[in-house]
Amino acid sequence: MAPPAPLRLGFLMFPGFPMACLTSAIEPLRAANEIIGHKAFEWLLVAEDAAPVRSSAEVRFEPDVRLADCGDVDHLYLLSPPTGAFADPRHGPARLRWLDRTGVVLGAFSGGIFPLARAGLMEGRGCSVHWCYEAAFKAEFPKVTPSEAVILRDKRRITASGAGA
Repeated sequence: MAPPAPLRLGFLMFPGFPMACLTSAIEPLRAANEIIGHKAFEWLLVAEDAAPVRSSAEVRFEPDVRLADCGDVDHLYLLSPPTGAFADPRHGPARLRWLDRTGVVLGAFSGGIFPLARAGLMEGRGCSVHWCYEAAFKAEFPKVTPSEAVILRDKRRITASGAGA
């Protein structure tokens, strides 16, 4: 019997994203694939355009796909500093809302919760917010319920407060 199709995860990188969040997410997926002997997980690096994205550590990451072309994923996680914003404030959030309507699980690591909430996709939901961002998050998003939980799932939203999560 053939193994099931792999779970496809996308990681939407914003300039200055915490590199530790990306590597802490991908390395366990790679190891799991190796341990079970087949590809249970696949991942794509996503960006608004085709240009490399610099992490907070100044390491450049080449995206596999542009956000506008990203549709074949099961999950999409935003990686960003808290100041992260879409270069195209109309199309980026609209694409996230389209992905949401098509059933993609959306989430965020660390500061990635800020652009996800700015896209209007967190109102009325709970989310994990790193303690150092909590006051700023509460001030900007009073209709979103931040939690001290390290990882929080609220329906089709999964948020993690930092790389350790």
